[in-house]
Amino acid sequence: MVFENNLSPVIFKTELFGVTIEPRWYGLAYVIGFILGYIWLFKAIKAGKIPGFDPEKLDALMFGLILGVIIGGRLGYCLQHIDIWREDPLFFFRFNQGGMAFFGGLVGVVLVIVGFCRKYKIKFGRIGDVVTVPAALALGIGRIANFINGELWGVPTFADWGVIYPNSGDRQLRHPSELYEMATHFLLAGMLVVFKRSRFAQSPGAASAFFVFGYGLLRIITEKFRSSDRFLGPLTNGQVASIVIAIIGLAILLIILRRSDSKEALTPQGSEGNE
Repeated sequence: MVFENNLSPVIFKTELFGVTIEPRWYGLAYVIGFILGYIWLFKAIKAGKIPGFDPEKLDALMFGLILGVIIGGRLGYCLQHIDIWREDPLFFFRFNQGGMAFFGGLVGVVLVIVGFCRKYKIKFGRIGDVVTVPAALALGIGRIANFINGELWGVPTFADWGVIYPNSGDRQLRHPSELYEMATHFLLAGMLVVFKRSRFAQSPGAASAFFVFGYGLLRIITEKFRSSDRFLGPLTNGQVASIVIAIIGLAILLIILRRSDSKEALTPQGSEGNE
């Protein structure tokens, strides 16, 4: 049986004092993501995993992260659609016209954490490593919201699991690429959990670099099934950006691991446990 995506992006609709209230699944996905980030950070602070970070500073960081995701993500989306932005200078504020871009949101989050860490003398990697798992989970939940919205559909397919997207303007069966991305994001969260239990994750920043590398690598694969009209040679713009961040993530990870091995080599044998 063919599934036609006529799901409503609105959770419910009501009026309160003459004002129409209609919360959307996409907005709820962001709220869940921020809650997950807060929980992970709070537990890490209580466990003493982030030296110099006390619970009183958490609200300030979360406020900054929310701004970083929203402003960075929206700015990234507007830059991807610069032609529309040029014609409509207020396009940035029209959140009902298009959404957010992961790469812009990533830059926004990194800048916020860097600024926060410099202010309070905290290692960037300590915070970055903590938020990797909730970030991957939040991205997966966000892709579910994209599917409910009937957006970011995939290329045409003859597969039995193809979906009809009325918003696409045709009746073709298409790959549910949002669900493919959802699966890879949840897979990345699992990979991060396993990675964090290994000796390679002991160095601050290693899990953060692994997140960037893993996301980029998996996105290269899922982009193949995602409909796009922007190409650079045989690759979509999304694949090009994913290749770039995958290389950056891998390079940083290798540098961190190499430094870690160098420090272990310089540590006198038998010194462990004698403090």
